[in-house]
Amino acid sequence: MRVRASDISARTIGDETIVLSLSTSKYFTITGVGTRLFELLAEDRSLDDLVGAITSEYDIDADTARRDIEAFLGRLRDAELLH
Repeated sequence: MRVRASDISARTIGDETIVLSLSTSKYFTITGVGTRLFELLAEDRSLDDLVGAITSEYDIDADTARRDIEAFLGRLRDAELLH
């Protein structure tokens, strides 16, 4: 999965990313670890890839990371921001 780059405009300032869906004209704000996940999703990544990256970069166990990442990906899917 990856972000629908052709359908969005995004800018990151510090640890906050502002995303505009060009197809729906809706704005989204992503903060903290979500900003890092959004960066990782610029390329095609599996859930396992994302969990591995986040657990190696942040002090979080794999089960918690997986649960939180799945919730984040669900919100991106609901907003139609993922391929």
